[in-house]
Amino acid sequence: MTSEPQPSGWMIHPSLWFDAVCLIPLLADLPFYTSRHEQDARWWQQHFASVAGPAARDGLAVLRREVTEQAAKPLPAFLALWTSPAAGADADLDGLVAAVADPGLLASAMRETSAHWNEADDRLFRSVRPALTAVLAGLRTAGLADWWATHAEPGLQRRCGELRDSLAGYDLVPLVEQCTGVRFGARTVELCVLRWAAPHGIRVTGTRFLSDVRYAADTVLNIAVHELLHPPWPPGHPVKRRLDALAADPFLAARFARRDPTAGYNTWAGYAEEDAAQALDQFLNTQLGRNSRGDPVTRWTDADGGMHVLALLLHDALQHGFDPEACRYADFLDRALGDGHTWPGDLRARYLELTAG
Repeated sequence: MTSEPQPSGWMIHPSLWFDAVCLIPLLADLPFYTSRHEQDARWWQQHFASVAGPAARDGLAVLRREVTEQAAKPLPAFLALWTSPAAGADADLDGLVAAVADPGLLASAMRETSAHWNEADDRLFRSVRPALTAVLAGLRTAGLADWWATHAEPGLQRRCGELRDSLAGYDLVPLVEQCTGVRFGARTVELCVLRWAAPHGIRVTGTRFLSDVRYAADTVLNIAVHELLHPPWPPGHPVKRRLDALAADPFLAARFARRDPTAGYNTWAGYAEEDAAQALDQFLNTQLGRNSRGDPVTRWTDADGGMHVLALLLHDALQHGFDPEACRYADFLDRALGDGHTWPGDLRARYLELTAG
């Protein structure tokens, strides 16, 4: 990790650990990722195939089949989340290989430290851990550490310095805590700037998230605000039951059924949480005096094939008097979703009204 001074509220550094994880979808030839990193994907696929060995190549097939195809999970986000508990700020490839090779280390750490732990994902990670170990060992054999230090790290370090200057004025953790009532153990946002994060901004453990070196500062700030909003309510809050009930609405159910599965929101609970977070990050963007999210109608009719209709409707509800200084987001939504004056009875009609212009 760089020893350069960090701005208040931020710790910004490159990470070979998470770049190694995010290289795996390129090696597995997943078009959603290779299309964003075409040159690196071609070179690394050829190099890996020539030197990594059959166990590593078989491991790629297992990860693609079991995580991406069968479990319908975004591969880099899943792997980053489940390896993050053991990653220090200066963690290297050898440390990652050792952590994954330990049969119980990461699964136990996730259960103890992460609100995202659940039994199904625990079983999935344990089942693919040997395959992941083989792939990472293959990357070590392929010389990833030296390649990354030569071809990636210098540019990442330069970008980290630029982002420290651009983001120094934004102290996000107190802002998010005020709006959501969710408390964080850390007072800083840890930003890991990667060569291969696109197209995602990935929140992993605590206030740590992953961002691509090519993202503009506005995009990085947007991602940071958004990712800190997962989830945008304290554990067990009744608003989750309100959102669960929306799955029965015919308009929302039809749009959810037509979603793009590669976007990663393949359960109603995950979709509803994502759209609730998007609605609040759009609101906060305006509160911060920024317009980097653009017009909400344009945003949500374009993004992910227009699947985020719920986000637009929730954002519309926030225009009915939400004041983050007076109440928490979840409390406001809980009341709004049960109020016929704030939440429309015909969601399709209201959506068409919002998008008519």
